[in-house]
Amino acid sequence: MYLLLGLTLLGGALAIPLSTNTVLRNDDLAAQYVLPGETYPTFYDVRLFLNPDNPDYFYGNVSIRILANYETNAIVMQAMETDIDSIRVYRDGYEDEDLFDSFDLATDDTHMLKINLIREISPNQPHVIHIDYVARFAENMFGVYLSTYQAEDGTPARLITSQLQPTFARRAFPCYDEPALKAVFRTTIYAPAAYPVVVSNMPERTTNLKDDVDGFVKHEFEDTLVMSTYLLAYLVSTFESVTNTQDTLYRVPFQVYTRPGILDTAEFAMDFGQKNMVAVEEYTEFEYAFPKLDNVAVPDFAAGAMENWGLIVYREVALLVTEGVTTTATKQNIGRIISHENVHQWFGNEVGPASWTYTWLNEGFANFFESFATEMVLPEWRMMDQFVLILQNVMQSDAVLSVNPMTHPVYTPSQILGTFNAVAYQKSGSVIRMMQHFLTPEVFRRGLVIYIQANSRAAATPANLYAAMQQALNEADHTIPYQLATVMTRWETQSGFPVLNVRRTSPESNSIFVDQERYMTDRSQSSGERWHVPLNWVLSTNIDFNDTSPQGWLPPTFPATSFDIPGLADAEWFIINKQQTGYYRVNYDSSNWEALTKVLTESHETIHVLNRAQLVDDAFNLARNGRLDYRLAFELSLYLEEEKDYIPWGSVQRAWNYLDVVLSGSAAYDIFQEYVLKLTAPMYEELGFNALSTEEHVTAYHRNIMLDFNCRYGNQDCLDRASELLQQFRENPSQRLNPDIQTTVYCAGLRSGDEDNFNFLWQLFEASTDASEQSILLNAMGCTGNDAIRQNYLNQVIDDESPVREQDKHTIVVSVINSSPEGMEAALEFIIENWAEIQPRVQGLTGTTNILNAFASRLTTQAHLDKINELVSRHEAILTAGEQASIGAIRENVAASISWSTDNYSGVNSWLSLTFRNSATAITSSFLVLFSIAVAVFNY
Repeated sequence: MYLLLGLTLLGGALAIPLSTNTVLRNDDLAAQYVLPGETYPTFYDVRLFLNPDNPDYFYGNVSIRILANYETNAIVMQAMETDIDSIRVYRDGYEDEDLFDSFDLATDDTHMLKINLIREISPNQPHVIHIDYVARFAENMFGVYLSTYQAEDGTPARLITSQLQPTFARRAFPCYDEPALKAVFRTTIYAPAAYPVVVSNMPERTTNLKDDVDGFVKHEFEDTLVMSTYLLAYLVSTFESVTNTQDTLYRVPFQVYTRPGILDTAEFAMDFGQKNMVAVEEYTEFEYAFPKLDNVAVPDFAAGAMENWGLIVYREVALLVTEGVTTTATKQNIGRIISHENVHQWFGNEVGPASWTYTWLNEGFANFFESFATEMVLPEWRMMDQFVLILQNVMQSDAVLSVNPMTHPVYTPSQILGTFNAVAYQKSGSVIRMMQHFLTPEVFRRGLVIYIQANSRAAATPANLYAAMQQALNEADHTIPYQLATVMTRWETQSGFPVLNVRRTSPESNSIFVDQERYMTDRSQSSGERWHVPLNWVLSTNIDFNDTSPQGWLPPTFPATSFDIPGLADAEWFIINKQQTGYYRVNYDSSNWEALTKVLTESHETIHVLNRAQLVDDAFNLARNGRLDYRLAFELSLYLEEEKDYIPWGSVQRAWNYLDVVLSGSAAYDIFQEYVLKLTAPMYEELGFNALSTEEHVTAYHRNIMLDFNCRYGNQDCLDRASELLQQFRENPSQRLNPDIQTTVYCAGLRSGDEDNFNFLWQLFEASTDASEQSILLNAMGCTGNDAIRQNYLNQVIDDESPVREQDKHTIVVSVINSSPEGMEAALEFIIENWAEIQPRVQGLTGTTNILNAFASRLTTQAHLDKINELVSRHEAILTAGEQASIGAIRENVAASISWSTDNYSGVNSWLSLTFRNSATAITSSFLVLFSIAVAVFNY
């Protein structure tokens, strides 16, 4: 499952707080929420009657062939939002002997359905449970649900689809709804003739097994392979489709479905999706197992996409590309999401987790490969260079004490949903990337080949992964000084990540001392975690950034460890962690920071671009929590005036955004803006507003950084040009703006509070049926500086008549939060007053946590902390586990920001004042001298 976090990864911890970092089982919760294991399924025969024109309910029946592990007179499974009409239980082949006695269906969130029998059943004797039931469509898009959209003729149209991960197959039919309890599934869907496009995981059968039913058309599907319940999927619609019959880039039938009239937007998905499947199949040396791969774009979908085996369901904005409308960022995101879901066909579907405690085995690999496998097809997108920005971003989330580790027990549905977070995705992907480099890429690949082959159709744990990787390592020439499980278990089961403190043992020596501690944004907190850390290094006298295999290992001990580095005494500077392949920060003594600043100033391309990004990110974050003098971070950043590559700018953007928040309203704020405008001036002039057809893919991101800072910080040329472009667009809407600059242009036109500009954009939103365009407009309209309009815009979230879809409503709040300090304050008041109304009206998986995580990077004062405490006191009874974790992260980040003002403001203000006021004075003096000379010459 791919999570859309406002199309960007937001800061803050999407995590479940734990009191300990060890993996502890909670037997009380396990007894309540985990199936007891007396029986297990081997085969399901499911019949569903799905009618989009009946919004009240759907109905069906299921026959489940089971085996008992030991003698039992009770069968326990799960069912949710279901009315049971009848149950029969009989020994397979003896249908006349009904063993059913009674049943109990829990009304709480355990969802346990206990079927009591008139006598015990024995192990190894197959029995069948037949259940007739009526169920309700899910209103939050988790389960089987109805979706509506506007047809080509403007009339309302309907469809039925599903989202069953992680615990909602039980909402489609009674079942053993845990990922390890795999079985074969036979599905039959009865739908009205008016909805002829009916799809499930497998192709339709050519022979009939089921009876026809009046008023419905029967769609019988072939039996699946052994699989988990959460990977089932359904579509009942009037959709159109395009197939690879005429253009077979991939050996398996590959198809994209869309609502009628927009099928041309599937071209990129058809081309890239097939090429990506070929690349992943070659890499894993394991053929995709199902006989087809369908891809469906639906208007309403809770996540970004879902990897259902053979039938991947996407939100429209996550699959479809409209030329001239879709931004570079959205198109890249589409490639990333397609790759993510394709990779799940192996990591998740072919080999699944033993329980949701190990969600990272699915999502961590999908997160890593969404970049790695996209780069295999489109290397010009530089996805693995951009991955460093993902790593740096998730470090912000992972730097709080309350964050969960990669592996942590979860039991309740709320806890399980909460585990689909930044740790399971981006952190785990970053740790997997580190493993790829310290094992070497080929050993890593070979280990994955072994892992998939050894665990096909099985339920895996991290131990299975480590055994496969260890086998590949044992068979290779490469070695590491520890068993792989020894290394990885600490990374997997401990929260957070380390910062390495590195110093020369003496100026003349060829050795360094390295010690480690857990890095946390709030340094007043401490924790004793230590890791096995792979090290490599580059010397100014031996510049090799390419070999990223480890040259040493830092053990998880407290005293500093010494490393001999031949030639270090002759080196002016050195760098630890080539290409930032290790998931950790590095802090040097001041002399090495100064030497690195010198080489960046004089010849920045001497240092690998990813290490330039690392140095910028580490320097500002280490300064932020008092480990480094801000003077060193600022002086290092001055080299950016000469930096032409996007990646380091992506790193400094986050640092500057934080400083923008903490300095806003202070005496230093204007000088800080001068500093930013000075460093961005060369690239602003070079990139401007106009894109060139020959420019690099990532240049669109680079341009947006330049335009955003320059328009936001009052560069008059930027403001004038943005205003001119918006006015031209208003006068001639058929001449569209470059999609990549639309948000910047729209925001510039809204910040003054112009009502006509807002109304123009709102009308565009209401008229648009393109999800990409709607996303741009929703993100831009939050920039309004008009208080009344802003409040009305926020009210769209809780207005049931709003044209904004539920899945997009959280974007309104996030856009207002990120727009300005005034917008953030208004959004904070809004959620405090309306949280109970907001919760059920934003998409259920990440909507509310996206909102809270946006606040996590923006709230900085005691007054803000008081407001968050008010939010909790007023709504504590309804806060989910994920929301509570995000609030915990907010509190930690606010505490750190309060300390920041005390500890750092004076030094930052002093450096900015001395450097930029003096610079401005010098420029003014030079101008006056030149002016005097010119006057003298003229007079002469």
